[in-house]
Amino acid sequence: MKKTNPYIVFLVVFIIGFWSIKLYHSYNSFKNIILDRIDTAEITSIEILKSSNDEQVEVEDPKEIEKIINEFSDVKLRRSNTADKPTETYWISIRVNKALRFGMTLTDTNFLHIIDLASNNKYHSGGFKITSKFDGESITSLFK
Repeated sequence: MKKTNPYIVFLVVFIIGFWSIKLYHSYNSFKNIILDRIDTAEITSIEILKSSNDEQVEVEDPKEIEKIINEFSDVKLRRSNTADKPTETYWISIRVNKALRFGMTLTDTNFLHIIDLASNNKYHSGGFKITSKFDGESITSLFK
């Protein structure tokens, strides 16, 4: 009977573990990245800039903020570095206790780039493909 080299076994286990962790971190949700890090009651405003006409809206009404956050709360994300060529882009700033906490870029309701300004962790920021149903109505309705 032939003995298996322990280094080969270790290498195979290491590679499988590495790819499992990488795959685990590639799927995420808006809830995990943003909502689990803040108290939504402390969101003081959401500022949105529509790129096509540089129109800007600042939402300070708690009910309107809640509407926007609720629409995003069930969004499922998959880490991605590329977005399709966008036809419309929205730059979104979320202020918590009047301080800028999150910056997001939403393109065509199918790609979201998130920056958590209070964290250096690479899993709290980055580009994500939206993999769940999301129409962005709470954002687009602000510009009608």
